[in-house]
Amino acid sequence: MYRGKKIGVAVPAYNEEKYIAKTLEEIPEYVDKIYVVDDCSKDRTAEIVKEYMKKDGRIELIRHEKNLGVGGAITSGWKKGLQDGMDIMVVMSGDNQMDPSFLPALLDPIVDGKADFSKGTRFHGDYWKDMPKIRVFGSMMLNVLNKIASGYWNVNDPQNGFVAISSKALKKIELDKLYKGYAFENDVLIRANVAGLRIVNVPVRIRYHGSTSKLKIPKFALKTSFFLLKGFLWRIWKKYIIRGNPIGFAYLFGFLLILVGLFYLIYKQNSLILLLGGILFSATCLWERGLK
Repeated sequence: MYRGKKIGVAVPAYNEEKYIAKTLEEIPEYVDKIYVVDDCSKDRTAEIVKEYMKKDGRIELIRHEKNLGVGGAITSGWKKGLQDGMDIMVVMSGDNQMDPSFLPALLDPIVDGKADFSKGTRFHGDYWKDMPKIRVFGSMMLNVLNKIASGYWNVNDPQNGFVAISSKALKKIELDKLYKGYAFENDVLIRANVAGLRIVNVPVRIRYHGSTSKLKIPKFALKTSFFLLKGFLWRIWKKYIIRGNPIGFAYLFGFLLILVGLFYLIYKQNSLILLLGGILFSATCLWERGLK
């Protein structure tokens, strides 16, 4: 236990035979349960985990018969943690990139009642310098879009998966509806905002140790951008429009003006409507950001 709270760690793993042992060895003793979710790996990941289960009774292996994606793996770990009565669930990937020395910093805001959800950020001090340049570019490009889509203007590293979240908060999110691919982190933020969860940034350092990301940045950025657009429309509908909140209608009208304005700009060479839509949409962003 950590400060009187039962801590569970979800470890999504896909073909992580090289790093899974080190990941498990480094998880602190105060963690109560370790849920390794083998997302249909084709290597020895599961066999290595089984060997460690003999040494450490906290470890439990969850195996997917088909690959569901990182989001599906994390969700499986979260569900098992809820079943076992964990108070807080942490995510630490099986590639050993997440330094467990930062766990207390993620856990303390939740234990202290200051937040429901702690999200690691690499954009603090010189931590970002450890990131491959392509990751820095991709993260910065999606950062602003994610702020608009999720409504969390304080979150500055949305793609960072090193997080901690209370079980009470998890129960407010429809876990079965979460996106299962790499846009999972963005979907969690969007749904957390609708659920009214409090989120804090926690500076963390990620250890890349020369590993190659499974993520294809250009393809991911394009798919995620479309996902964020859909998620944004869903959020303003659920949080504002159906409740009659004028912010939702201002967002929607500004968005529609931008679409119409693009048409007029392309076919009529007139940018006035696009300009008006951009002004209204931007003003609504500032309006929402100013809310507490």
